[in-house]
Amino acid sequence: MNTPQSMLLGWGSLIVAAGASYWYARKSINARRAMQEAQGQRPSEKLDWRSKIELEEKHKSSGSAPAPAPPSASSTAVDARSSERGPS
Repeated sequence: MNTPQSMLLGWGSLIVAAGASYWYARKSINARRAMQEAQGQRPSEKLDWRSKIELEEKHKSSGSAPAPAPPSASSTAVDARSSERGPS
C-alpha cells in the first residue's frame, strides 16, 4: 500500500524531475533560437497573424515568395507510395 511518505516521495521526485527537464529543454531552445537569430535565419520581430498575412501578400505581389516549408516525413511516405501505384 501507498503510505503518505511514499506518496510524498513519489510526487516530490516527479516534480523535481519535471522541473529539471523543463529547465534543460528551455536552456537548449533559447540557445538554438539565439544561434538562428545570429545567423539571420530567425526574424527578430514577432508578427501577429494580420501582419504575417500582409507580409505574405506583399511577397506574392512582388514575385518573391517565401521559401516553402519542407514536407513532413509522413507526407513524403504517402507521396512515395502513391507514385509507386501510378495514376489512378
